[in-house]
Amino acid sequence: MSVLLWGRVAEPVIDATARACAHLGIDAVAADGEELASVDLGGDLIIRDGRRVHLPSVTGMLVRPEGHVTSAAAIAGYQALSAWAELTSAVVLNRPSAAASNRSKPYQLGQIRAAGFAAPDTLVTTSPDDVYAFWAEHQMIVYKSVSGVRSIVATLGPQDKLRLDDVVTCPTQFQQYIDGIDHRDHVIGDTVLACRIDSTAVDYRYPAASGGATTTMNAVILRDDVEQRCRDLVHTLGLTLAGIDLKLDRHGQWWCLEVNTAPGFIWFEAHTGLPITDAVAKLLINGAAIDT
Repeated sequence: MSVLLWGRVAEPVIDATARACAHLGIDAVAADGEELASVDLGGDLIIRDGRRVHLPSVTGMLVRPEGHVTSAAAIAGYQALSAWAELTSAVVLNRPSAAASNRSKPYQLGQIRAAGFAAPDTLVTTSPDDVYAFWAEHQMIVYKSVSGVRSIVATLGPQDKLRLDDVVTCPTQFQQYIDGIDHRDHVIGDTVLACRIDSTAVDYRYPAASGGATTTMNAVILRDDVEQRCRDLVHTLGLTLAGIDLKLDRHGQWWCLEVNTAPGFIWFEAHTGLPITDAVAKLLINGAAIDT
């Protein structure tokens, strides 16, 4: 029995998960991109430093590859491991095909609405006139990445008017601003671990970008129906691990902004004490997330 961590050894999520697996008595082997020497889908994965992973004995795999592979051997290994991640009966967090939903935020918003969450009105456009009309309709809007590439969410203000002509060269996503309390909900299998985030920043991840805004987090338990809606959304997307960004407005309405398919949960765990890494490790080892 072993766990495969497809990612950079020093990356915080990979490192923490490896240590959690070791604490539970299970060997977790981490490797990424250029480290792959060969992959035999029915046999061993061989890493350049000589380590081997017998793939039929792997119970779970965490997928967080970084960077680009360049050598022919690494490209072949990457492709083979991607195929194995799709086809294996082991627990995979997450299969590459399912994680692809995060590469198109408009597509993902459709899935969010189908799961029963409210989602902000959204415009993806290359027309400045469309932006002005959308802005006039909603009064306060934000702009952010259309894809899964991380961006700092910011409100559109008067100082941005001179830059709006730039959207003609690149499709840009604008959204209705939702005034409410941020929540981050991590779903690991059927386990839901959530926290409330009180912040004076538009994007609580980057308080410095909002002039030194403050951000505090506290673990919370969501209502049963909201928890179940989160599980349903994650399962609909074909995921086993996700970080869901929610907002609760002053009318008691829950809004879902997006679903992160490769959440960097260490930051949330450090601020709240939520046992996210333990839940991930247990799910990888035996397919049953931690009881809460």
